[in-house]
Amino acid sequence: MSDPRSFQDGVQFAWDSTSITLAETCLRKYYYRMIEGWVPHRTSVHLTFGGLYASALEQFYKHRADGLDLEESLRRIVHQALVDSHGQSFEHSAKTRANLIRSIIWYIDEFGDESDTDMTTFHLSNGQPAVELSFTIEADDDIMFAGHLDRVVDYAGELYVMDQKTTGGTITPKFFDGFKPDIQMSMYTFAGQSILHTPVKGVMIDGAQIAVNFTRFMRGFTFRTQDELNEWYDCTMQTIERARAATREQHFPMNRTACGNYGGCEFRHVCGRSPQVRQQFLRADFTQGERWDPLKKR
Repeated sequence: MSDPRSFQDGVQFAWDSTSITLAETCLRKYYYRMIEGWVPHRTSVHLTFGGLYASALEQFYKHRADGLDLEESLRRIVHQALVDSHGQSFEHSAKTRANLIRSIIWYIDEFGDESDTDMTTFHLSNGQPAVELSFTIEADDDIMFAGHLDRVVDYAGELYVMDQKTTGGTITPKFFDGFKPDIQMSMYTFAGQSILHTPVKGVMIDGAQIAVNFTRFMRGFTFRTQDELNEWYDCTMQTIERARAATREQHFPMNRTACGNYGGCEFRHVCGRSPQVRQQFLRADFTQGERWDPLKKR
């Protein structure tokens, strides 16, 4: 396979939170996913549901920023979600197609009308609303940070990046505590400050508990000080350099302490086999599809 645009001479130079997380979690997992491009034959229902849900809400705020009223914006995103979810496999008791549409509608009922709140979409210096912002930032001489911010808001005089998360568990303040430290949220805050050239306090997270018979919402925050962002940057650059060195040397050691994280790594059964037969198990359970490219525009 040819290298994605984020690679030069086989070594990654443009990094997003996904690839940084892979490299920090386990260099072997980074190798399988980012270098060789192995993906499971079937996409996780949690990724499918979460992706459709987040995409719909991003488009809602885009429609609102373009001047559409709330009802028309809702109608459009529900129609698009029905189109995008058609034929998708939802083998889960709570994360079904019907509950996807329900959760989108109920989210808009909960948070869509901001007319009586202290929150507005932030506008860039050119007057454009800060919605659907893809970014590339020079992090060092030959390394770039890349990614996408769905929306930046001004809330009570402070700037926040907005993000939505789904979970099957009950949402309490501890749910939001789980996003600190967190690579993605630190990247969002760092990127927001770099793009807007103004302080960003952190990320506003709209959590949704997806259950069989209901969807429950709670809004929370995760904050970052400048010292915390500086520390995140230094640690991230060290992670990137380790991954780049591993790529040049073609040596990707396992992090065996991460094999059981989040229900177990999808490559655990491959790494648990003798090195001589691992390629057979990869070919049996995975596909070498289009490789993840942080520079690919959404």
